[in-house]
Amino acid sequence: MPRKKLNGELPPEVLAVLRISPDLKPCPKFRKANIDKFAKHLNEGKCEQCLAFSRQCEKELRMMIFLRENRN
Repeated sequence: MPRKKLNGELPPEVLAVLRISPDLKPCPKFRKANIDKFAKHLNEGKCEQCLAFSRQCEKELRMMIFLRENRN
């Protein structure tokens, strides 16, 4: 996930997750591919870089949902 300039427009839970997450990227072939091609590529299960990127995105999404649901 490319790092963007963090500004006040993002919710606090998103900012918190972005600050601590690694800067993983899919392989160069699929950085600008559509979601259908990328999903097919992931389902092949051969590209460890894209699989790690997908797992990290899933972790970040779950963390954002957890933080949003457990606000004080």
